[in-house]
Amino acid sequence: MHYMDNTWSYEMDPVLAFYQPYDSWYPKKQVKLLELYHELGLPHVKKKQVFRWSLEIIGLLVNPIKMTITMSDSNQNELMAAIRAFIDTTVSRQWAVIEWQRILGWINWGLNVYPLLHPVLQPAYTKISGKLIIHAQVYLNCAVIRHLNWIADTIDASDGIHMLDAVEWDASDMDLIIYTDVSLTGLGFTAPHRLIGFCASMPANKLLATIFYYEALAIASAILWATGLRPSVNHLLIYTNSLNCIDMFNSLHAQEGYSDILLFTVCMIISTKISLRIFHIPGTDNAVANALSQQLLATTINLLPGLKIHHFQPPCEVLGPVK
Repeated sequence: MHYMDNTWSYEMDPVLAFYQPYDSWYPKKQVKLLELYHELGLPHVKKKQVFRWSLEIIGLLVNPIKMTITMSDSNQNELMAAIRAFIDTTVSRQWAVIEWQRILGWINWGLNVYPLLHPVLQPAYTKISGKLIIHAQVYLNCAVIRHLNWIADTIDASDGIHMLDAVEWDASDMDLIIYTDVSLTGLGFTAPHRLIGFCASMPANKLLATIFYYEALAIASAILWATGLRPSVNHLLIYTNSLNCIDMFNSLHAQEGYSDILLFTVCMIISTKISLRIFHIPGTDNAVANALSQQLLATTINLLPGLKIHHFQPPCEVLGPVK
C-alpha cells in the first residue's frame, strides 16, 4: 500500500506526450503516471501537474541543472523578517509557547536548505522545554536573541545547498589533513604533508577548563588557519583523539558552554564553503600533534624532520572576556 500527497521525478527525454483528460502536453514519464492514476481511479487535478527546469518543492527551489536547493528571495526575506520581529524586544520581551513553536517550526523548514545552522536553535528549544501550556508566556533571554539574530544574518549570506558539493567523501578525496591534540600545558595542530605545525599555551581567558573544551578549541583554531590558505581548501579532514568533539561536530549538537565554538566553526564553513570531516585517531598514533601541544619542539622535529613550527593564538571570538 502506498499513500501519497505529491510526487516529483525527472525526465531525460525532452519530447513531450499528450494527456487527453487535461488536453495538455507533459513529459512522457509524467503522462504515464497520470494514466496510471486515471486507470486506478485515483483523484488528481490539473493545477498540480507542473514541469519545468526548476521546481518548487515544499516551498524550496530545487534546480537539478545547477544541482542546488535554495529558498526563493521572497520566502527567505519573509523568514528573516519573522525571526527579527520575534526577537525585537521593543515590541515584546515574551511570547506564548505556541508562538515559540511556530517560529521554530518555520526556521526548521528553512534548515532543509541550511542544515549547518541547526545548533542555533538549541537555546530556544531549551527555553520552552517541558512547557505544556501553549498560551503560557515565555521570556526571551540574551542567548536566544543572539542566536536567532545570528541565524537571520547567516541565512542572508548563504546561497543554499549545492548538492554536488554536499556528497560524502573520504580520506582519498581530501585537499588537506590536519592532526590536532591538547595536553595539560597547551594546544597543537599540524599539517604534516605541508611540513608545518602550530602550538599554543593554554589561554588565560577560557569559558571552561575541560580537555573537551580545549580539544574543540584546537579544532576550531586549525579550521581558522585552513580557511586562510590559498588556493582555497575544499575538502578538509581533521584527526582528533576526542570522541566528544567528533560527536559534537558531526551531530551539530553542543553541550552547554560549547555552542560558541560550534557556531564559530559553522560560520567559517559556510562562509568558505569548506566540506569538513572529523575522524578519530588513537592518541598513540598522534605523536606529532601531541608533542606540539606540550611545546616539545625538539621532540616534534625529531618525529617529523623539516617541520616548521609556529605559535598561534586561539580565536578570541570563542573565549571568555579577558581577565
